[in-house]
Amino acid sequence: MRVELTIVTGLVLGLGIAAFQRNFAWKDGISLWSDVVEKSPQKARPHYNLGHHFIKSGNYDRAVREYNKALSLFPNYVDAHNGLGLAYYNKGLYKKAIQKYKDALRIDKNFFQAHYNLGIIYLRQGLFDKAISENRKVLELRPFDVEARYNLAAAYGGKGLTDQAIAEYQKVLELDPDNADVFYNLGTAFKKKEMYGHAVRLFEKTVQLKPDDVEAHLELANLYLHKIKDRKKALFHYRRVLTIDPAHQSAPKIRKMMRARQPCAVKSPSKTGNASSID
Repeated sequence: MRVELTIVTGLVLGLGIAAFQRNFAWKDGISLWSDVVEKSPQKARPHYNLGHHFIKSGNYDRAVREYNKALSLFPNYVDAHNGLGLAYYNKGLYKKAIQKYKDALRIDKNFFQAHYNLGIIYLRQGLFDKAISENRKVLELRPFDVEARYNLAAAYGGKGLTDQAIAEYQKVLELDPDNADVFYNLGTAFKKKEMYGHAVRLFEKTVQLKPDDVEAHLELANLYLHKIKDRKKALFHYRRVLTIDPAHQSAPKIRKMMRARQPCAVKSPSKTGNASSID
């Protein structure tokens, strides 16, 4: 699952609609709130809502402008501080983003969105202790937050605390039992612990839920070949890799190995933690 930022505001956007419709909605929202801003330029909320729609459209510079205008009118507007942090994050200005999230928390220490967003930045930067701390704070406020639990597990994994990561991923599955990426990451964790039978079962569950997960097929191929000693199943999964992604970075080695009929392990990439940050 990706680590990415999302926004929570008083505005609700429909999900699951086509890209054209989404673009239309963003354009319509920008037009609507631009009109409101023109008519009520001294009100903070219209500037904030316009900034929100600029974020959704990917126009981060305009979002920064509108959020700053909202804050000039209402300095303690916690959502605007957080939204400005989100805009800076998307511009790659992590230091500025962190500062705005901290500004939001100075106004409201229980503003979980800012804790969540800080956790994502720290996870991206490899600051795992800080990521763990921020995600724990989110979970104190929202014990059933799936994304924060996932990110906490990813932070534990990044720090090398495999048992803690496993425990958190298992809690995620209690809330989201069909999450293929969690099964994949659990499989990776059990492989690190050299519990290969467990790892295989988890990777098999991954491809059951997500049949075209090429990395899971690659993990299964290597485990079946070298740990479970089942060449037939190993070849099945190597072939699935080639079918799903003929241009996969491991494809040349797989083809060479299969031609030689002497399979050797092929490395598969690990998956990053999930996240959604929040405005």
